[in-house]
Amino acid sequence: MSNHSKEEYVLTLNLSVMRTLFSFIFLIMTSLSFGQFTEPKFGKIDEADLAMTKYENDTTAEALMLFDYGTTKFILSPEEQFQFVFERHFRIKIFKKSAFRLADFKFSLYESGASKEKITDLKAVTYNLVDGKVVKTKLDNDNIFEEKSNNYYIEKFAFPQVKEGSVIELSYSITSDFLYNLRGWTFQYSIPAIWSQYICEIPEYFIYRQTAKGYLPFDIAINDRFEGKFTVLSRGETHMMPGGGARTQNDRYDIRVNTSRQILATKNVPAFISEPNIDCEDNYISSIEYELASIKFPNEPSKDYAKTWESVNDQMKQDEDFGQLLKADGFIKDTVKFLIKDKTTQLEKASSIYSYVQKKMKWNGLYKIWSTKGLKKPYADRTGSSSEINLLLTVMLKNAGLDATPVLFSTRDNGTALSAFPTISKFNSVLTRLVVEGKIYLLDATSEFCPFGFLPANDINGQGRVINELTGDWVNLETKMKFSEVKNYVLNITPEGNFTGFIKESYDGYGGIYYRESIDEEKSNDDYIKILQENTKGLNVLGYSISEKDNIYKPLTDSLNVEITDRAEIIGDKILFQPMLFETLEKNRYTLEDRKYPVNYNYPISETYLFEYTIPDGYQVESLPKPAVMKLPDNSIAVYYDIKNAENKITVVYKRSVTKILFLPEEYKSLKELYNQIVNKHAESIILRKTI
Repeated sequence: MSNHSKEEYVLTLNLSVMRTLFSFIFLIMTSLSFGQFTEPKFGKIDEADLAMTKYENDTTAEALMLFDYGTTKFILSPEEQFQFVFERHFRIKIFKKSAFRLADFKFSLYESGASKEKITDLKAVTYNLVDGKVVKTKLDNDNIFEEKSNNYYIEKFAFPQVKEGSVIELSYSITSDFLYNLRGWTFQYSIPAIWSQYICEIPEYFIYRQTAKGYLPFDIAINDRFEGKFTVLSRGETHMMPGGGARTQNDRYDIRVNTSRQILATKNVPAFISEPNIDCEDNYISSIEYELASIKFPNEPSKDYAKTWESVNDQMKQDEDFGQLLKADGFIKDTVKFLIKDKTTQLEKASSIYSYVQKKMKWNGLYKIWSTKGLKKPYADRTGSSSEINLLLTVMLKNAGLDATPVLFSTRDNGTALSAFPTISKFNSVLTRLVVEGKIYLLDATSEFCPFGFLPANDINGQGRVINELTGDWVNLETKMKFSEVKNYVLNITPEGNFTGFIKESYDGYGGIYYRESIDEEKSNDDYIKILQENTKGLNVLGYSISEKDNIYKPLTDSLNVEITDRAEIIGDKILFQPMLFETLEKNRYTLEDRKYPVNYNYPISETYLFEYTIPDGYQVESLPKPAVMKLPDNSIAVYYDIKNAENKITVVYKRSVTKILFLPEEYKSLKELYNQIVNKHAESIILRKTI
């Protein structure tokens, strides 16, 4: 691509071309009433809202969205460039202290070159009912703070004087040059909402593709068109004035254009409640997104943006900050030659290059699809974004004569890019596809702990779009690698109800990646063990060793000499304790009565926990939990629990395997019931009785 922004294309269309072609645009900006909702006047608060103590439809709600009203309309800037104006106005009723977080607000505004999103008409007020009177507290502009983060600047503030019972109200307007991604709308929140409405008006010259997500039906869904008028001032010819001087004749033209209008609204919206094992909340929260597909002005050819997947491939292939970078490999030729000189197979060559990039390049934490700094500079700096690192990896593999191509994809926390809707903007990262002897390997060198052929967990998300010399292709972002952990507790029980001994642990596959990342977050192994003890009640680590921390191709193991307290109860002459100790599942992770979104485990799981307890002298087993096998009907999740007593030893074997990654909503009740059984089984205690 040439000079446009890469995150969101800046469309600066000069009207002089349109004037030459006698093509003008009109857009009337008026708010039309359709009777479905009347936006309240800012500051006109109903005292009943302030007096409200709970929401009858959800009495557990910590807060309530009284209304949320937004509009998007197109305008022309004074410089005669297209822009859109996004306006929002909402009120939230605060019931509980836990909802005070909703009073902390921030805006992420994008800038690129001379173009910058601007926020205006910001009004924020907190309302409280004091002695029967409404007290208003306005946000002081001095309490609005700005931070810069790459191409974004963030304005943030906190509503003043927020208490239980407050109502907070906010309205603002954002003017943007970045038309490629029109601001969408979210109709569902972490709190319930009485009304949420969005109106979007788009001139006929702009075609946007819409993607609606979530499970809530729209109570209002209106699509219509209207004709409006916009007065354009033309620059006429210059005429000499009598007596000297000159003036320019300016004429005003009234131009008409059809505009599409979409009105979407939901009422009595339930709060979105998240649960574990969800790939990305944004995939299931009710919302709508817009992406520019094409622009077509009269007497001009259509300009397409991601209209088909083939056009996406062509666009990215020709982009100077993406596809064209794959041709610039002069700066790494000697390095590649050195890395593969002793390697005889393609896989050995690929592994050598992957390990080199993985160790040399430090990921800066940014997911990107364009490399606006090129590849040579990040390579020299030894740091880069996901795009810079993995495009570099692709270039080096290609230079070694290997079949490597870049893949655009969306990370799990960014949501899913659907194959039915050609897009560029929905992708936020890049990885590398390598084909060796017909086998596909997916590589992402941003993680220093992922072995060759492993994808970081955040990459495993639907499909990625391969950019190649043909028309592009799809690749499944999935894994057969497991999260594997084995723990072996060998403990002596004391008459005081404490445990002494050791714990040996082994982590492999994604378990090894996760554990290495956890250790790496701390300054040292000692710091990691310190945090482990602080977060694990009753654990006192007397000594430890960690092995194979730096060899990512072997299981990471550790051995902890421990003393464990506060895990047993003494009642008279009896000792009671739950045999799973720190591995006890105390609560069911699935609590919803009915879950409308799938359960996603990301990768297969294998857990094995072995316990060997030595009974103290003078005690014997009074009762043990019964062995059990718990599983889903298709065996996709199976739990094996066995417990035995022989002489002065108690042995416990616990295994859990998850072989299926995705569980549909209709399978949720069975899954929830299985975990109820597991929780109940874990809650059962071993009872030892004193005999002498």
